[in-house]
Amino acid sequence: MEHRSTNEKMNIRPCFHFANRFRGETLAESIQRHESYLALRMQLKPGDKVLDIGCGVGGPLRRIANLSGAHVTGVTISQYQIQRAKAIGVPANCQFIQGDFMQLPFEDNTFDHVYVIEAACHAPEKAKCFAEVFRVLKPGGSFVGYDWCITDKYDKDNRDHREMKRLIEEGDGLPDLKSTDDLVVDLKTVGFTVEESRIIPEANFRTTAVGRWFTRNMVWFMEKTKLAAEGTIGTLEILEKAAVGLLRGGQTGIFTPYFFFIARKS
Repeated sequence: MEHRSTNEKMNIRPCFHFANRFRGETLAESIQRHESYLALRMQLKPGDKVLDIGCGVGGPLRRIANLSGAHVTGVTISQYQIQRAKAIGVPANCQFIQGDFMQLPFEDNTFDHVYVIEAACHAPEKAKCFAEVFRVLKPGGSFVGYDWCITDKYDKDNRDHREMKRLIEEGDGLPDLKSTDDLVVDLKTVGFTVEESRIIPEANFRTTAVGRWFTRNMVWFMEKTKLAAEGTIGTLEILEKAAVGLLRGGQTGIFTPYFFFIARKS
């Protein structure tokens, strides 16, 4: 008799994003809860049309589609990620499209809900990205997500703080990291009503030296399993630079990968 894990039956592959951990949870369990929470807060129903911007190879997308019965479309600018997502398998209520979330390839008022997991921080102009989300979202629909942000503990006049921020940005290939307040302002500027915004308490896993070890081995694993293109391991020094910034930023509290928000289009 064949024995398969729940993830294998659901055709879900490992996901590499932050997730706060409760006592007694495994890393995989915390990631599943982190993703499922978005589906819960969007109040998804079978048949809802949902958009995932910056979907990667679609681990969260598959989980949310499986849990809710909604039809979930994922958009990523990376053709390689699209190829990997399709190679992993595309459930009937999922689809993957190559596109830029700064100029979404959809008509106005297409989706019931939109979500993002740690991808909006890559937008060169966050307000423009949010304006595109607002455009394709139906009236009454929600935009829910987690994003990387600088907190109110960040002091631009503090040299150490500036260096931590620089390491995170350069190591992760990010534009200027915005503050939690900036993100909320950008949402409101394009027309959203922000119903909730808060920093989710951080776990210790990736704000310790263990996180640096995990980063090194994660890159190797992703390359070997074809989740990342060959040659990625050559960027290890860059990623370790990011890990230093993440470690120090987490320890001082000036950075969070867990800024959660719910916004709605009236």
